[in-house]
Amino acid sequence: MKKLPIKLQRIIKKKRFSLNTKDLVRTWRGGLKIDYRITMVKAEYEDNYDYLSPTNSEYNDIHVNLKVKGMVEMRKNYSEEKLWWEISKATKTKRNYWGGYDCSYDSLWGSQVNKSIREEIRSKVKEKITNYLKLMGITTKKWDGGIKIKVINWEK
Repeated sequence: MKKLPIKLQRIIKKKRFSLNTKDLVRTWRGGLKIDYRITMVKAEYEDNYDYLSPTNSEYNDIHVNLKVKGMVEMRKNYSEEKLWWEISKATKTKRNYWGGYDCSYDSLWGSQVNKSIREEIRSKVKEKITNYLKLMGITTKKWDGGIKIKVINWEK
């Protein structure tokens, strides 16, 4: 975001979005009630080339980072009912003895809850973020829009 004007940076960082998938009938996953904001917008090779910026990225991707807070619907066993958990607690992992990470299992989200929830968020918020960034003049010439949501962090 270094190459964007400071006023535009402040506008982008200040805007908060919300997503509620609790009432979607077609989803077999748990619901999400989240608020999120954009923390970083950057052209893919912005550090290597001086002429690239998010407003002039040509055919390069635009990388976006998000901060998310809210609740996620989970169910530990198939016979139990769904409960709402705070998203940072639901996706918590522990480092194990062998250098990897132990992830919890959930009957709605699968064996790696942290990755599944992040992928669900990426798929649900991409269109809204793309449209918002188009209003700010941040777009690319790629056929798919060129917006890639990279890092998703949890707010407390």
